Amino acid sequence: MDDTKVKNLFTLFSGEKYTQEHSPIVQLAITETQKILRDPETLDGRVDFLCAAAANYRWQQICSAHDRSEYTYAGEMSKVSNYSVLTFAENLLRDYYNMCADIIKPQNFVFMGFAAGEDLNDTHSQ
Repeated sequence: MDDTKVKNLFTLFSGEKYTQEHSPIVQLAITETQKILRDPETLDGRVDFLCAAAANYRWQQICSAHDRSEYTYAGEMSKVSNYSVLTFAENLLRDYYNMCADIIKPQNFVFMGFAAGEDLNDTHSQ
């Protein structure tokens, strides 16, 4: 993986000039991407794009958390758009996962929800 290329692609995807503030996010994306490669020695250029897209997605998550409360001039909450920067970053990341499907481990996860305070192992109340 070419760190300089990943940083340049991150700049392209995020629209932000790369600074030390972005370094932990890019390093995390590099580590995440290395872990999902079928062959850790893969030198395919697509890996740099996938890594930069992952870093951009994480960065947009952070920015969206800060910008979550947008108010209109009248003081009402503005409607959340389905076309947010985070949505586009997620779609970009998904596209690169698909493009790299032959060189990465399958990325299918099952998320389970648990209600707070319930013991799921105890199905019978005493």
